[in-house]
Amino acid sequence: MRILQVCPYDLDRPGGVQRHIVDLCAALERAGHVAAILAPGPAPQPAPAASRIYLGARRRLRMFGTAFEIAWVDARQTQALERLLREDAFDVLHLHTPWVPFLQWQVLRRATAPRVVATFHETLAPTGAGHARGALYRVLSRALSRRLDVAIAVSEAPAEYLRLEPRCALRILPPCIDLAAERAIEAPRPGAARASRVLFVGRLEPRKGVAVLIRAFSRLAASRPDASLTVCGDGAQRPALQALARDLGVADRIEFSGALGDEAKRALYARHDLLCAPSPYGESFGLVIAEAMAAGLPVVAAANPGYRTLLTGPGAQGLVAPWDAGALAARMEQVLGDAEMRGSLAAWGRRAALRADVHQRLADFLEVYGARSNGDGSG
Repeated sequence: MRILQVCPYDLDRPGGVQRHIVDLCAALERAGHVAAILAPGPAPQPAPAASRIYLGARRRLRMFGTAFEIAWVDARQTQALERLLREDAFDVLHLHTPWVPFLQWQVLRRATAPRVVATFHETLAPTGAGHARGALYRVLSRALSRRLDVAIAVSEAPAEYLRLEPRCALRILPPCIDLAAERAIEAPRPGAARASRVLFVGRLEPRKGVAVLIRAFSRLAASRPDASLTVCGDGAQRPALQALARDLGVADRIEFSGALGDEAKRALYARHDLLCAPSPYGESFGLVIAEAMAAGLPVVAAANPGYRTLLTGPGAQGLVAPWDAGALAARMEQVLGDAEMRGSLAAWGRRAALRADVHQRLADFLEVYGARSNGDGSG
């Protein structure tokens, strides 16, 4: 089978969508399929692998409290795009985040593959602008689904904005990644009741809720003199967050590491006792949470729709109301102060993370790619 995935983002910038696409492509290749990724250029140096095709331009913008990109193929590159789609004879065209203009729409308009699939990753903010976008997506998804065989939603949250034609099946499939390296981490979790090393991983922007975490950490630090927080990530909000830490008197106990590569990030998982994911909104799944779970870290997180998808059963003990710094501090105190609870959540997380492992879920994607939809909308 020949599969082309289309990524509208900078493929070489860290991000959950990009990692899902890259890891899915690699898993497909290991299973004997021909898989390629089309993404906006310019191509990095040295020359990329043949399975990565860079075509078009991109621009990064900020809106609705987050950064996003637009990508497009200009008139000079249109023939190259048409030649790629025609001559490579792909069996499956798989679009990711099709609401991102304009590359996805240009590819879809010229699609020649007999099967077309799209994955919807977006979860909208609970604001007036978010509700307006949701209403627009409900209208546009009806028209878009006329060109799709299957629509994949990474959780129930983005599925809420889809209105599909009967011929287009809906599947709920998480944005799976290769968790082998995280699962191999054998970090000795300290049995002492006062293990207090908290970790955050993500972009430093308002929707990630890091300001809420710093306020919660200041309360935790007052009762736990050994508590520390590592903020792994970068973004426009970093200076304001560092100023907040100084104002609250905890700057000397918070390390801003900047954005790190995969190996360095895994080393952080091994050294910390708890992952905190305070995003109040805008999360459709939570791959960082899946990584931490696979590495054996207990998780405390805001109960947004995406994180509730991951933290079920025993893991739901780590969920607290979004925006509530007091509740976040109390739950971190509870988990950090109870070695038995930490151990139980860590063991549960290692097992539950398999739901987001690409090796465990590859058969589901192959079914979407190769089996005729039954049109019942189940996932």
